[in-house]
Amino acid sequence: MQLQVRMGRYEGTEEGGKIEDSGCYIQHAIEGLKKWGACAEANYPFDTNLVNDEPYQENYAEAAEFLVEDMALVPTDLSAWKNCLAEGYPIIFGINLYKSFDKQRKKGVVPMPSDTEAGRASHGGHAMLAVGYSDKDEVFIVRNSWGEGWGDKGYCYIPYDYLVNPKFNDGDSWIIKQLNNTEFNNQQYWDDSDESVVGDYESELANMSEDDYQLMLDAMGDYSLEYRIALLFLYAAGQDGDLSDEEYDAIAVYMASTIEKLGVEMSAERILRYAVRDITNITLIEESVTLLGEYFSSEMLAKIMLDIESVVSIDGLSEYESSSIYTMMESWQMESSESSESSEEYSESSSEEYSEESEEVEEDEEDEEVE
Repeated sequence: MQLQVRMGRYEGTEEGGKIEDSGCYIQHAIEGLKKWGACAEANYPFDTNLVNDEPYQENYAEAAEFLVEDMALVPTDLSAWKNCLAEGYPIIFGINLYKSFDKQRKKGVVPMPSDTEAGRASHGGHAMLAVGYSDKDEVFIVRNSWGEGWGDKGYCYIPYDYLVNPKFNDGDSWIIKQLNNTEFNNQQYWDDSDESVVGDYESELANMSEDDYQLMLDAMGDYSLEYRIALLFLYAAGQDGDLSDEEYDAIAVYMASTIEKLGVEMSAERILRYAVRDITNITLIEESVTLLGEYFSSEMLAKIMLDIESVVSIDGLSEYESSSIYTMMESWQMESSESSESSEEYSESSSEEYSEESEEVEEDEEDEEVE
């Protein structure tokens, strides 16, 4: 959207004046699309260094062929978002980002921010595009604007409780309903199958060889897989000093579903009754984290991370709970030593580019604008 934003700013700036690329409201950017349209990214790539340069006439001419004729505001409501996506309308939205946005233990899987996280100095408000959702994982599938090398080939997965939460979403969310000279691709932007977009227990165990599965069971020793999973949930939930009834009940529901998938005959209530006694057994907890990291895929570990965050945040995600989750994830090394050499090289270059971009872009905190 840089073309229409720059056009508007260029025309609205007095001669000789300088402007900065400090972001804008999404509504204003779409209004620019209605007035000027948009040309192909290849013909007018994003470049913050050109914010004070007027676009070429050929850019204006191409953009005029693709004007937005109609748009609609989307309320910050889960059902409304899912309905829009199910009807084939991707959602342009702005969201507050926090330091945890950079702590993706599996590429593209965005964690819930804790209540105490401070807003980022740069990119505190950021615009992205929701293109789908997964009820199984309770996440939206989101396209970012930082290239295919970022996240999961340019995409990320943001929890429902994050994206449609008024605490983080200021309500600047829109769909484009009509384009002139273009047939809108009214495809389905969601997957109504039961498959997880990040991982699930059934697929994980089914993909294990008999030898690997038996090795895992032997390594678990006296503490079963389901017991260790329950223990990690209880441990994370109790890190704020209060394992609430809400959290305990949510863990019980989760474990009931999990043991059914694992084919375990023992009840969730009985497992939790024993596991809660080991909530302070740090040696067992660390051993459990290590074993899951050794035998489970990064996709499955990412799924467990999302599930723990979802359950633990039912009564608010404290800084201590969030920290405990990150500590567990770090030991699984989803994005460090197990990454390919090329991925590591990209990560380093991407971080440098992102750092430079962050220094160039200033957030207008007073107006709470999004870029």
